[in-house]
Formats: sequence, structure tokens, C-alpha cells
Amino acid sequence: MNLKIVKELIEIIKNTDVVELEWTPDRIHIIRGGTTQETRSIRIKEGDSKKPAAREKPTVTITSPLVGTFYRSASPETQPFVQIGDKIMKDQVLCVIEAMKLMNEIESHVDGIVTAILKQDGERVGYGDQLFIIEEL
Repeated sequence: MNLKIVKELIEIIKNTDVVELEWTPDRIHIIRGGTTQETRSIRIKEGDSKKPAAREKPTVTITSPLVGTFYRSASPETQPFVQIGDKIMKDQVLCVIEAMKLMNEIESHVDGIVTAILKQDGERVGYGDQLFIIEEL
């Protein structure tokens, strides 16, 4: 691992809202905090020790705004709001979270493609839990 790269990366993110950084030999994965978490990954070409090479498309992580029970569809008899690979639009409903017998629709705040669904039907979620990963368009 090149110490110069590590020092440059620390300098870049020093005054940001980065909450998690994962470094592997071929990839740097950064999660930024705030009201919604944003995830970015950078792939590093093999043998390139000077700087990250190609960037993947930016991704956004949709997090739970409240504590409750996660549901992928409006009822057990209906289809899920979204599936992995679906193209979605800003303000499109992704799921519902039941809290205190109220169904709260969780919407996307970006246009994109659903790349991961991180919770299962009926699973308890807490404030800030990651629900979906969306690749921005």
C-alpha cells in the first residue's frame, strides 16, 4: 500500500461528512453521512499506485427516516414496489415502513437503477438503517 495515496486521501476527506471508508487493493468505497447517506466506489487499476483510475457510476444509499417494520409492497397480495435492476424516478415509492400502525411511504430522492435491496419483508428497521442502494443516472 502506498503511504502517499493514503495521506492524499485523508487530506481530501478531512473536512467532509465521510462516515465510513473501506480500502481494498482494487477498490476504495466511501460512505458519506447527512440526512441521506451517499455511497461512492472507486476502482483502482492493477499496478496503478499513483491515483484511482476509473470511477464507477455514483450510488446513493436510501436510509430509513424512522423506526418501524419494512415492507416491500403495500400488502402481501401485491407486487413489490421495486425489484433489483428496476429503473426508478425521483419521488417514486420504494417501500413502506409501518410505525405505530401507520404506513409511511419511503420515496427515492434520485433518478436511478435499484442495485441492492438491503432489508427483507417484515424486518425491523431503525433510524438511519440502509434500505436500498441506487445507482444514479
